[in-house]
Amino acid sequence: MKSISLLVYKPDEGVIEERARDFNPNWMTAVCALDDETYLGAENSFNLFTVRKNSDAAADEERSRLDVIGEYHLGEFVNRFRAGSLVMRLPGDGDGAGLGLGLDASNEAPTQLFGTVNGAIGVVASLPESTHTFLAALQKAMNKVVSGVGGFSHDAWRSFHNEHRSRLVEARGFVDGDLIESFLDLRPEKASEVASVVGVGVEELTKRIEELVRITH
Repeated sequence: MKSISLLVYKPDEGVIEERARDFNPNWMTAVCALDDETYLGAENSFNLFTVRKNSDAAADEERSRLDVIGEYHLGEFVNRFRAGSLVMRLPGDGDGAGLGLGLDASNEAPTQLFGTVNGAIGVVASLPESTHTFLAALQKAMNKVVSGVGGFSHDAWRSFHNEHRSRLVEARGFVDGDLIESFLDLRPEKASEVASVVGVGVEELTKRIEELVRITH
């Protein structure tokens, strides 16, 4: 059983060689490239994960390894990734840069659509590190203020786990967009409580989330 492998084709020699791979035992169901250095994978225990090349590493052993930088339990069996968006985008529309989302003037976040065997369609958006840090803090505040359905722990549910690993490590490198968007449906008193934990006013926080929804969908 192998996880993600990075292959290179040498046309002069007519051979395909393995350049690097993830050494974790994952039964892959879908994979795509987020950029030249980073790759997104889905495996058969309903998890998503991201890996990155060690292009600048000094040792050959390090360069041959894909480092895991993100892990997340989706709860759906993903069998296809495709670059795209759920809605038509207009260049320069919105104000993702002005609202502190860390985006450039184009206000665009690269997105990958995914399809599951149950017919679900979802989006994975690549966001700047500053935006991820802010949303991770907001997600933590939401979990602190809002109780999960049936009393279940959101952190436990989203932790990466399969037959080789239990739910011991929280998700990393991902934030739950559905949970973030649910802020818009909170009662005013709950919204104020979450905003106070994050340190941003309710109105400002609402604008940021609404803009994020527009950009990532």
